[in-house]
Amino acid sequence: MNSFSYLLHSTCPSCGAEIGIRSATAVTAVCGYCHSVLLIQQNALVLSGRHSAVLNDLSPLQIGTTGMWQGKPFTLIGRMQVSYEAGSWSEWHALMHDGSSAWLSESNDRFVFTRLQPTPPQAKALPEFSNLKVGSSYFKYRDRHYAVADIRDIRRGQYAAEGELPVPLPESEKAQVADCRNGTSFITLDYADGQAQPQVFAGKGVALSALRLQNTRTPDQIRTRSGYVKGSTKRGKCPNCGGEIRWVSGVADHVVCQYCRSQLNMSEETAHQNATHEMREHQQRALTIKIGSKARIDNENWWVLGAMVLYYVPVEKVMPDVPLYIQLAERKESEDEDDSAGWTEYLLYSPKKGFLWLVEQGKNQWAIATTLDDWPVLKKPLEPIDANKDSVPFLYDYAAQVEYAAGAFYWQVSPSDRMYYIDYGCEERKLSTTLTRNEQSWSVVSNIPATLVSAWFQGNKNISIDAKPMPADKAAVLVREHQNIKANDFTKANIKSWRVKNVLHLSTDIYTPTFWMLVFIVLNLPIFIKIFIAGVADFEYLFTPLCWHLLAYGLLRDFPYRELFIFGSAEGYKKFNIFMAILIVIGFTWINYASYSSEKAEDSTVGHSYYGGSSGHWHK
Repeated sequence: MNSFSYLLHSTCPSCGAEIGIRSATAVTAVCGYCHSVLLIQQNALVLSGRHSAVLNDLSPLQIGTTGMWQGKPFTLIGRMQVSYEAGSWSEWHALMHDGSSAWLSESNDRFVFTRLQPTPPQAKALPEFSNLKVGSSYFKYRDRHYAVADIRDIRRGQYAAEGELPVPLPESEKAQVADCRNGTSFITLDYADGQAQPQVFAGKGVALSALRLQNTRTPDQIRTRSGYVKGSTKRGKCPNCGGEIRWVSGVADHVVCQYCRSQLNMSEETAHQNATHEMREHQQRALTIKIGSKARIDNENWWVLGAMVLYYVPVEKVMPDVPLYIQLAERKESEDEDDSAGWTEYLLYSPKKGFLWLVEQGKNQWAIATTLDDWPVLKKPLEPIDANKDSVPFLYDYAAQVEYAAGAFYWQVSPSDRMYYIDYGCEERKLSTTLTRNEQSWSVVSNIPATLVSAWFQGNKNISIDAKPMPADKAAVLVREHQNIKANDFTKANIKSWRVKNVLHLSTDIYTPTFWMLVFIVLNLPIFIKIFIAGVADFEYLFTPLCWHLLAYGLLRDFPYRELFIFGSAEGYKKFNIFMAILIVIGFTWINYASYSSEKAEDSTVGHSYYGGSSGHWHK
């Protein structure tokens, strides 16, 4: 299927170049030489009076690329490119071997294959565009319900095309499009020309590696046309302050200068300044991992492209219109914990593996997160279920705002950005959803030890992770375990297994509060044994030991992380101080035994003096 027979041979009425039309459904063609937009009317090419040339990009796809989708061969014969304020995306026209048309959508290194769906008679009306809301809209299309994943209300869009299209090239600068998902199913609702009822394109997300592509653009071809290769690391100067900036061509083109906070767009290989944000003192936060650092993860090189520092804000300020189907959880926070400190998210990129988020949560606690191509199955917009239709356990929800951002991202970041998060599953592995006003995504988040992060960056002298690097083979296993987890893996059995595994790990790690609390419990166990052997009469003595246990646990969760007296160091606040933990365990064990002995002795004396030798317990 390397070639199709042309249905129409003609010449461009503008420049005379030969043009061949392959699709019987094509209504628009663009001359590859003079870029004239041509209309196909009665087997003839007619000038439309417009010219169109797609922007230089770094896509591996091109006109003539072939592949297989759902067991059927296809050839890419056209493309429509949409550019707007927040970025751009491409819609590739795929001519199937049976002569029908499909669309391969390309946006931010993610791909979706869809086909236009016929409108059945007496079909139930779909929501109007103005009624679509991220996090709350939930409607039925055919035999499946969908939630809104992305809303694009484009006011100043620019359309360009190449090759053949089965639709006219839009002239309007406006577009209203919504992507909707549930599980592996995907639909796009296109409200063309402001119509109340949209065209529906249905399909699934795909990985290019699964399409068995042939005749794709080589790196040399991309370099010849664009002057650079997609995924290559680039350097330049900030036009505002002259500081060095780094980005990855065609993958992360939105840059926030780490020196002056100017917001830049590098999509055309030249820094276009979108906005300038002067550094303020309260935003000067030292990043543990520096922008541009290289990590070695599972035998692959990864680069730190960008970092965002976020702080907590009230949920109602971010998503006031979302009717939650869950109860708001009260986050367990210590009284002296500063919510504004928040957490830091680092965006890592590998040319072969894509993107990975590394999350620094404070107190040397870390996590990694991967955005899912396939959503979980949803019972409601914010209620994921497993294969047995059981709800995935809800953990908590919270909201945050970007306080500080630096480096390169695949979307435009600003300090005013606010996000709403809901976490499901268990503390060890979370199924997490992130919502903004116009977008929702799902991710898998796994807690990881600091030793793993230390192993990734152990060759970088500018980064100091206060932990001994984990062995390379063990580090590779943990990363692969995370990368293999999908939304449908969040079953009750798996969640229980993850919890048990985490408890066993914490019970043997001397740099965790859990280990030292277990030591404290073992040392104080004889007190409880004595109380229970004595019977119900001695149960009144349980209160004081339990109070000491709760107090000890609270101190173990906080004080060993602090920089105190002779135990502190420059990085002391990041590491669990086992010497402080030992002091807490020994001190409270002594207090517990002393309190128990004192109460027993006091009651024994009172009993003999006032109750004629009886136990005297009843009077309390």
